[in-house]
Amino acid sequence: MNQTVAIFGATGAQGAPVVREALAKGMTVRAVARDISKISKLHPEAQAFAATLDDEEAIAKVLDGVDAAFVHLPMPQSPEDPANWMKALFGAAHRVSLPLLVYTTGATSGSRYPSSMMIDGATGGMQAVLASGIPSIVLQPTIYLENLVPDLFVPRLRSEGILDYPPLPEDMKVTWTSHQDQARVAVAALSRPDLAGKSYEIGTPEAVTGDELATQLSEWAGKTVQYAPLSPADFGQRVSDVLGNPGVAFALIDLYGALAKMGNDDMAIDTNTVEATFGVKLSTIADHIKTWADAKQIA
Repeated sequence: MNQTVAIFGATGAQGAPVVREALAKGMTVRAVARDISKISKLHPEAQAFAATLDDEEAIAKVLDGVDAAFVHLPMPQSPEDPANWMKALFGAAHRVSLPLLVYTTGATSGSRYPSSMMIDGATGGMQAVLASGIPSIVLQPTIYLENLVPDLFVPRLRSEGILDYPPLPEDMKVTWTSHQDQARVAVAALSRPDLAGKSYEIGTPEAVTGDELATQLSEWAGKTVQYAPLSPADFGQRVSDVLGNPGVAFALIDLYGALAKMGNDDMAIDTNTVEATFGVKLSTIADHIKTWADAKQIA
């Protein structure tokens, strides 16, 4: 049976791969974003819907009659944004009796991690979704692998062969998450209402140290790459200076300062359960890097 699904953030880094994967699986896709012309240009095979996450009426129109929806929250511009978005989303979903919501926290979340503003916010969002009364599946990514593409995060990687991100201890093993793998799992989840009420950590099949990651990035960068991580404070300040947003510095310093206190294997995730549950094959870091021929397509 052909499914009709709604995918929010359809023109963004997280939502666009979900649209492409859903279309490839033969689903009828309602692609949702602010700019309807951008949706039509990027996803000509999808049905384009314009809506923002604070507009309950527009969201209800999008969700009316669909079998499932994929949602992730964008970067908030004010502290009130997440609560307002959740209120509008939940209100619309209840009005149309949405059969299934697949929600990604978009960041590290859950009891595995220590407290920080960003981790607590992502965990709170997950808990709100699961307690909303809407049949929901929550996906919990780790650090996104695509963060390694924009110069914003790694300005010295391709020019000097210096990988100074993530700002974590050199011997800490990290499971990364790709937008592409997240899309595979999300689309599989859109057809699994029987799993409503559950959450799943997602990531690449292997956890790597900074040195191991640097080795895998060397061919793509065209030079030998060395891992020389910044401190959380220096990293947060660098990103803040580029964006001109002091609040970003505080959030990133708080986040990576908390992660840096974890044990060397505490960010390593067993992905076997996700693969078995959803019937997907997650790609290795090396396989993802091979697809980065044109970095601009990812950034």
